[in-house]
Amino acid sequence: MISTDHQAVELAPLRGLDAEDAEDSFHADRVVDLEDGRRNDYAHSRGRATFWTLCSAVAIYTTKRLMISHGFHYPLAIAFRSFAALAVVYIVALRVGSGSRYGLLRSGGKDFLPNKRWAGMIPAAFAAAASVPMLLEGVLHMPSLPVIVMASPVVYAAESLVLSICCSPSRTQKRLPWEAIVVVIASCVVLYNEYRLMVPGLIWGLLGILFIGLSRACFTIGSDRAGFDHSGEAKLKAYHGFVTMTVTFGMVFSGVAGHFLEHIDSIYPMDYYTIALMFLNMLSIIGTGFSGTGLLAYSPISFDNQRHFSNVPLRGVEFAAAFLSNTIVLLVAMFSDPVPVVSWAQLAAYLISSSSLLGADQVQSLVVGFMGGAKNSSSKSAPTEKRKSGRLLPSLALVVMITISSWAGSYLSSLSINSIGKSLPSALDLSYKPSSRFDIVVSVYNENPTLVKETLDAIKSTAMLSTIKPNIIIYSKDPDADVKELKKATGADVVEKLENLGREGATYLHHIVNKWDKLAEQTMFIQAHAHNMRELIPRINDYLVTETGMLSLGFTGMVCDCQTCGDRWGWEDKYNTVPQLFEQIYREPCNPRTPILLSYKGQFVASGKRIRGISKKIYEGLLTTITSKDGESHNETIVGDNVDTPDNPYFGFTVERIWGLLMQCATDGGVAAKCPSLLSGMGRNGKVSDCQCLDR
Repeated sequence: MISTDHQAVELAPLRGLDAEDAEDSFHADRVVDLEDGRRNDYAHSRGRATFWTLCSAVAIYTTKRLMISHGFHYPLAIAFRSFAALAVVYIVALRVGSGSRYGLLRSGGKDFLPNKRWAGMIPAAFAAAASVPMLLEGVLHMPSLPVIVMASPVVYAAESLVLSICCSPSRTQKRLPWEAIVVVIASCVVLYNEYRLMVPGLIWGLLGILFIGLSRACFTIGSDRAGFDHSGEAKLKAYHGFVTMTVTFGMVFSGVAGHFLEHIDSIYPMDYYTIALMFLNMLSIIGTGFSGTGLLAYSPISFDNQRHFSNVPLRGVEFAAAFLSNTIVLLVAMFSDPVPVVSWAQLAAYLISSSSLLGADQVQSLVVGFMGGAKNSSSKSAPTEKRKSGRLLPSLALVVMITISSWAGSYLSSLSINSIGKSLPSALDLSYKPSSRFDIVVSVYNENPTLVKETLDAIKSTAMLSTIKPNIIIYSKDPDADVKELKKATGADVVEKLENLGREGATYLHHIVNKWDKLAEQTMFIQAHAHNMRELIPRINDYLVTETGMLSLGFTGMVCDCQTCGDRWGWEDKYNTVPQLFEQIYREPCNPRTPILLSYKGQFVASGKRIRGISKKIYEGLLTTITSKDGESHNETIVGDNVDTPDNPYFGFTVERIWGLLMQCATDGGVAAKCPSLLSGMGRNGKVSDCQCLDR
């Protein structure tokens, strides 16, 4: 990302004007009045920082809204378009800005071609270009946007680490700053307490944040090589090279990756609101780049021979811009769909890591100033011992401020969670008397029977199931399977062979339809090769109870609009199944924006009363469709280029996602918002009702 302002002088509001500040006040061989220059530059610096604060907050928030709420699940496309727009605007700025206050063409045209000054900026440009698509991937795959912004101080820790390793003369301390260590520890607390971590979001989000820090460090090192004592022309060439290479690398990285990984092909037309949001997103990203270089961290650069952005401890304006921008995103996200859960521990850790970026002296000055004693604390004539002894009260005040702010933020988060609408009423077959307590229905093809037995033994050893004796019912779709041998090897109670049609969805529907009057009180439906086995067992341990009505054992929190249902893995409800089922189940059509919670991985637990709460004909219709070898479900117009065979029908992906709807648990906003991911597991304040619909 880029910044084109060549006039801003970054002054530290908490520092005096030193010789370097005075030197920066010279421009074009003219000496300006020092005090007037200081006031003008500081006002301009604040205006620029304020503009970046708003643009960065809007850019991050609208990106999340586009990808999640509006179904534009294409972060690489967003990154490519943003880099392309930045390139166009930068070229225009070069052509029309000559001679103006923001003029960039102060050298001949050939000076803007690749030259030796560019070499030092290659690492910074590479890291800056790579950070954007990585960060956007993290925003897409991390369900909770607040955790991304609360981890943003890691940018400065990564920057400090690189500067220390490279022994940069611009670093503030010879050793790794203690502030960076505090940031890392506090950010680990943020992640540890996150209730909905996802591996892709964790990897890409952290990589994006780390690469932003790497870019800042490499930019500083490149600037050191250019030297502030060199001519302004040399620095202009180096910075122009950074901008040009960043947008070029960015278009190449995101364009090539997007070509192979993203295919923008939706059956749903893009509405005007989505188009307007996309336009606003692009404008805000452009504004962010030109005012402060990148997202999350305010990194203003200047095309004049002036000091660039600071590293830890940060100057006041830079800290305030980044902190306010990220806090705005945090607060707005708390009251937006999907509603995240933010704990007081996360907020406290975020505030600690953020405040540490200022350093002890600046934090003390700010706290004392807030307490009304800034005049006394800022006296330069005070002895060192007095200043040290005077830090106790400000430290206690800071702890109190962080504690109060954390609890206030947590309270706001709980208000937002509690405002979520309740589930539509469920119809249960209360007259049904099951003949067995618990069945485990397993869909098998040709998996190793020994591994299947190990999986089943692990499941049966969980908290609730270890107190009862569940029946194991295996349905094999292997035409060459030996039923007796399979039963013996797996320890199953019943083994039946089925024709290899319709994936695991057909197996489950077959069991429901053919065992309608013999359904157990509760049934676990699972595949022979269970997904996420390491996280699956804790999920069963924590949430499976006697009142369980519908408990999904796959991904959590994935919601779509009823009449335009789709997800970020490219699936769309091309058969219009969701609104049709909704009307059959609830006897009324769904609102176009009604949120529907999707289920994944083909593994869940459901009660017999809840299964029988809807008409048997619904299950029979789905079974007929998913096991058909031809017909509408295999229509090439609908299926397109997707894989579609009788044993692996495209319609099977739809059935995988609608089990929650069939069990009348897909409209429960509380489950959609509160259920932690498999990776995070149940937190300290978690409840069994967070992840399931209970039969009460």
